[in-house]
Amino acid sequence: MNSQLCSDKWGISSEIITIPREVWFLPRPRKINKYKGGFPAYFEKKLFELYPSEKILQPFGGMAEYGIRVDINPEVHPDVVGDAHKLWLYFKDNTFDFVLCDPPYSTDLSGKLYHTGEINWKKYTSEAVRVCKPGGYIALYHWLLSPRPASTRYDRIIVVITRIRHFARICAVFQKTRKGEQCKAPIKQATMF
Repeated sequence: MNSQLCSDKWGISSEIITIPREVWFLPRPRKINKYKGGFPAYFEKKLFELYPSEKILQPFGGMAEYGIRVDINPEVHPDVVGDAHKLWLYFKDNTFDFVLCDPPYSTDLSGKLYHTGEINWKKYTSEAVRVCKPGGYIALYHWLLSPRPASTRYDRIIVVITRIRHFARICAVFQKTRKGEQCKAPIKQATMF
């Protein structure tokens, strides 16, 4: 990741951060996966080839293939039936090398697709960062670019496309900073005057 300091025509300084980015064209989820919200075929395999990890946690585990799967729905047979917003009930601080979050993309979708409650970005990302080891990675898989969680820095952005006329997914990967290490500023959206 590179950064440079610049200023606009009004003399306001800001930092421009260049984040490694990739686009992956992947097949749709496996047909045997009837669970709504499954990853595209080969997504997890490619991700964990890029980020080899011994201890992986998937707080919205569903039908995930890698790591410890936490899911609120017992019908998908997760390793832990539980709430991603309350990982403190199940795991100690600094336990995992990689935490992959694939939440429902809104509270509305959470209710319609999974019959679950409110999705609180701040709560589940705080828990993901807490259980991740310093120097480990947190990936947020969504159809929107996720803001940088506290105590992390951007590592990579992966755009996942499965077919035309469908939303792409964005996998924003963040590295948890080590104690006393400075974080890069989050990406700021351009403001129109």
